Amino acid sequence: MDIDSAARPSDRRIDPATGLPGLAVAQTDIVHLTQQLNPEHCVGIINFAVLPDPCLFRLAPEADRSLRAEVTRRLAGALRPQDRLYAAGHWEWLLVLSDLPSSVPLMLAMMRIDALFADQLPGIDGSLLTLRVACGGALCPDDGVDPRHLVQSSRIACLTADRAGARYAAYDPAMEQIDNAQLQLHAELPRALGGAPGLSLHLQPQIDLSDGRCVGCEALLRWHLPAGERIPPNHTLAAVERLGLRGTFTRWLLQQAMQIQHRLRAEGIPIILSVNLSANDLLDAELPDLVAQTLAIWDLAPDCLLFELTETLMIEDTEQVIEVLQNLRKQGFHLSVDDFGTGYASMSYLQRLPVQEVKIDQSFVRYAETSKRDREIIASLAQLAHRLEMVVVAEGVETVETAAIVAQLGCDRAQGFLYAMAMPLEEFIVWWRAHHKRITDLKSALAGRHVGGF
Repeated sequence: MDIDSAARPSDRRIDPATGLPGLAVAQTDIVHLTQQLNPEHCVGIINFAVLPDPCLFRLAPEADRSLRAEVTRRLAGALRPQDRLYAAGHWEWLLVLSDLPSSVPLMLAMMRIDALFADQLPGIDGSLLTLRVACGGALCPDDGVDPRHLVQSSRIACLTADRAGARYAAYDPAMEQIDNAQLQLHAELPRALGGAPGLSLHLQPQIDLSDGRCVGCEALLRWHLPAGERIPPNHTLAAVERLGLRGTFTRWLLQQAMQIQHRLRAEGIPIILSVNLSANDLLDAELPDLVAQTLAIWDLAPDCLLFELTETLMIEDTEQVIEVLQNLRKQGFHLSVDDFGTGYASMSYLQRLPVQEVKIDQSFVRYAETSKRDREIIASLAQLAHRLEMVVVAEGVETVETAAIVAQLGCDRAQGFLYAMAMPLEEFIVWWRAHHKRITDLKSALAGRHVGGF
């Protein structure tokens, strides 16, 4: 199969590592295929996923791209000329098999795909990797005709197979009854993004280590269902991707962040608000325009916001990402590299990024008191960042001793439970005023002692 044959000139997003079109194109193509379908035949949808594994998170960007390209090559080689392949996520693919006489070819296709990944795959450094994979299949019209529903059904089948310890499974409506919590999540998320209560941003302070002032805060996602159940942020974001709601979520996120910053400014709290952007956001050339439009609605200056960008995600498509970042920076927004030290950004790479801040990952900060190696890593990362004239923030600071250590090692700011957990806006305003008064009173007392000493 020619991978590019599935892409059209009007495609707006192509996965850079695989060269494949994404879900939006897949859903459009499924509609076209079903309209041309022989009444006695069906269209098969296969969701293929490489399941989370620690070895994947340790891959260098080049190895990551190479492995995803190899997976794509194997999948493409298993398809007929009339079948199509799409990138559904970072480690997720969608296969659309046209004109099937029954459900049997769908099962055979999943068995064949499973066999392709029974052996280890070679890495670019000569190492061998064993991938955990799963397939889920759905049929049109047997399992529905709506493309979004069909894709979701294949994903449910894939998830069910993994949970059952199998490597592939065909969709059955009973699978949805097994996972009522997941169904509720999918039902509630569109309502939450539409304004229903429960989904919100909480704020965690960022402290200047030189004088104790709160100079910023990070907006962290929180979601409570109507029954009170708290949904972990990674589950929320996974549901956003599964339901194809990334654009809706990004707009919701920006609106919430601007509204929060507008309120903080009205309360006389002049701090920078940090907002996390995803890999998909960074690959969207229209993001700077969207941000500018949202900023204008709330009549805010760009320098009151900072966008945090995960280091490993930025490397995924360097040129396109840098172009988006440069556009954001030209507008006056602050930019930060999150989870610094866990990815593979070299000095030359960082020199190309228009960022002003790096955040050292908490995995290094957490053991700074007891681990000499982690202290050396923090000091090296801080030295590198300072050479590039960047502010250094230590994440995950939980004790006074850790705060003193990271300050001595060169960190400029700190964030963590030592100062406060993430809290709702109203609580944050109360906290900030109390903290500001405490720091002001302490400075006055110290100034008085200094004068009295003379």
